[in-house]
Amino acid sequence: MAEPITKVLYQEIERILIAFGAASSNEECSTRDKEVEEIFREGAAIRLEANDALRRYAGRMSKDDLIEFQSILSARLDELLSARIRLMVEQRALAWAEQSECDPVTALPNRAAFNRRLRGEIERARRYHRELSVVLFDIDRFKSVNDRFGHPAGDRMLAEVASLLKSSLRQSDAIFRYGGDEFAAVCPETSGAAMAHALRRLESNRPAWRVEPRLQSRLAEPLDISWGAASFPADADEEDELIRIADERLYACKRSHRRERDAHGAQIAAD
Repeated sequence: MAEPITKVLYQEIERILIAFGAASSNEECSTRDKEVEEIFREGAAIRLEANDALRRYAGRMSKDDLIEFQSILSARLDELLSARIRLMVEQRALAWAEQSECDPVTALPNRAAFNRRLRGEIERARRYHRELSVVLFDIDRFKSVNDRFGHPAGDRMLAEVASLLKSSLRQSDAIFRYGGDEFAAVCPETSGAAMAHALRRLESNRPAWRVEPRLQSRLAEPLDISWGAASFPADADEEDELIRIADERLYACKRSHRRERDAHGAQIAAD
């Protein structure tokens, strides 16, 4: 006994859609990112294939069969095209968000990404009663590099500092270009004492932090990196207050480095 034409037509629609990468009705539509024009060209190709199916079965189809076939095809095609366009839009939005939060000079996430990450980590730390630390970094006298050697040299130095910071902190710590010559780090599961220990270790290795030796030798004073940290919840339990305290400690560190340089310069003059 021959199969009912309705069943045959359902099978034809599934074959056509699967051939063009569409999932069956009880599966999620899985596709690759495409331009809108390509998606609609594919839809047109599916319709052409469906017309071929209509011609193959034309002798066995009633008017009602034809209407049902076209209705089913239109519904499935709309479902497919809508899913693919929606996926394309989502992928582009994600790519745009990632691009808009990436600093092109250092390839680090930027300040917007820092704010979003810090907000999320504070919420997580508050929920699970954990600690976290925030660190702000600044290149001392960075303006002198741009003034004397130009912005391309300054950009190379910023990229080098970004690399130094990434290699000096833990993989679980997130490093950001905060703006200008400033960087920031969000350090989850890190108490104030643990962060202070890490910064003391960095402080003891300050000579290794001197960046761009070729440029350093041509500057009147060597560049240095200052930093300041604040911890949740010991120092503050709100985002803005953590940043304010870290910023205050950063500038206290800069003043300390300046006093060291002044004392070193006075010693050299005395000798």
